[in-house]
Amino acid sequence: MDLLIFIDFIRQYGYIALFFIMAIGLFFFPVPNEVLLMSGGLLATTKLLDPIPTFLVLYSSILLHGTLLYIIGQVIYHHSNLDKNKISVWYARAEKGRELLDRYGLKAASFSYFFPFIRHAVPFSIGMSGVTYRLFALVGFSSAFIWLGIYFFIGFYYGRSITDWTTFIQHLSYSSVIIVIVVIFLQIVKRKKQRQRRML
Repeated sequence: MDLLIFIDFIRQYGYIALFFIMAIGLFFFPVPNEVLLMSGGLLATTKLLDPIPTFLVLYSSILLHGTLLYIIGQVIYHHSNLDKNKISVWYARAEKGRELLDRYGLKAASFSYFFPFIRHAVPFSIGMSGVTYRLFALVGFSSAFIWLGIYFFIGFYYGRSITDWTTFIQHLSYSSVIIVIVVIFLQIVKRKKQRQRRML
């Protein structure tokens, strides 16, 4: 779908359209979430949207995203409790989520939004582990606020000097993919070094 279609949708329906586009995009759009947030910052430099309401709408879509993942994890956790004796797959995953929290504490939630894929997995795992929503929201959404602020500001700052939105977003997508690949590569190297140390 062309970017101009989204812009036209936002032009017609304003912040409601922005909310639905971002909420759905965080789950399904084939672009990094950071690009969506920077696009929101970029849109805030136009006559279509104002900066503060745009930021709040983006943050609301992130809250919805994390809350839905947490609720799904909670539902699966409670369902799996019904057949603990059978050691269901979901209950095993819930236990892995608990192990993650036991090992890293709520640091896993506090930094999850800064890493692709993990930002989807951690709210889900925390929901499965039985941690209260209040505690999850306090830690997870605080870091989400900072994460959004960084990328929104980047989009807002550069949006004032950009005329070709499509090219800009393509460059951001390529840059984000490169960053993700570098992070994954560094993690693989780190794990290999840890395994070598254990073998020695």
